[in-house]
Amino acid sequence: MDRERRRHLKEIGKAEVERRSEELKRALEIANPGAIGSDAWAAGYVTGTKREQWLRRKTPVVHRKLLHDLFVVRPEHGERWTPYRGGYVMCMRCGSAVPSMIRRQLLYWESCACGNIRWRAFLFFWCRVVVEDWQQLAPIKLIGRSQ
Repeated sequence: MDRERRRHLKEIGKAEVERRSEELKRALEIANPGAIGSDAWAAGYVTGTKREQWLRRKTPVVHRKLLHDLFVVRPEHGERWTPYRGGYVMCMRCGSAVPSMIRRQLLYWESCACGNIRWRAFLFFWCRVVVEDWQQLAPIKLIGRSQ
């Protein structure tokens, strides 16, 4: 690879990092609109953090109205659904957020509002996800709102 090509790729990479940073900054301002460092901002930060911890602990399916009331939804960059604890995917048909991975538990029998994504888990060892249309999934990141 010649020097000019490397310089060009480096500029593209820096521009992408800057774009993603600005996008994240806007999402955080929407999630907690108070002035940074104020008491209202600190209280909002605690509220948002508790909502995100609740997501990781309970791994609920969050349907459209509640999703937009409690969280700021950001698309996660990447082409594929990568399951990880606390990660979510959105069903583009109904707008529900579904966990990308669930912990082992006695019973977990959940699905999105339209039934495109269905989690089935029984007696700690049997776990299965059924997806009707993989094209209708988008990995997302949820940021807890302060109000």
